[in-house]
Amino acid sequence: MNETRNVTRWLLPAGFVMLAIALTVLLMPDRAADSAPAAHEADAVVQVVLAEGSEMLQTLTYTRCEHAVTRRLTAPVELYGKNLEQVSALYPEWRITEFAANCVTMEQQPDLFCPDHLVVMADGTGAVCVFENKYGDALMLVRQLDLALASLPAAVQEEVQHGIGFSTAEELEMWLENAES
Repeated sequence: MNETRNVTRWLLPAGFVMLAIALTVLLMPDRAADSAPAAHEADAVVQVVLAEGSEMLQTLTYTRCEHAVTRRLTAPVELYGKNLEQVSALYPEWRITEFAANCVTMEQQPDLFCPDHLVVMADGTGAVCVFENKYGDALMLVRQLDLALASLPAAVQEEVQHGIGFSTAEELEMWLENAES
């Protein structure tokens, strides 16, 4: 009988402890429900779309002269209503650095001289020409010189093939005088 009292004395408190643990677990807030808003918030970020009249900032850092130019434009109409993934697909040569409903910011590093330079370079026929970067992303022929690439020393030919940038027309003319002599 003494043994039964000892067992009962320990079983009753142990039962209360187990009941308390069970109630605590059952009454705890549902963690899955707590994480659901976070998942919805993440979906909301993905679903940001470019609004009508949004701004587009394009920064071009030219590798040949290391100058940077930023263009501020109104985003093209075909981008309105598109999300980050869709805009990225339309601009694969750009790296999008910021994306919000009212602005998309992107950058690229073209292997060109910036629009501040005149560029001496050979064309496909071997003629030495002067080019300018008029629009920011491509060189445009300004004039063909009366100078053949083959008539230049080998070291200069290599430079001209790659393109030589000049900040002013005077610098270009001085270089031409030296190259022709």
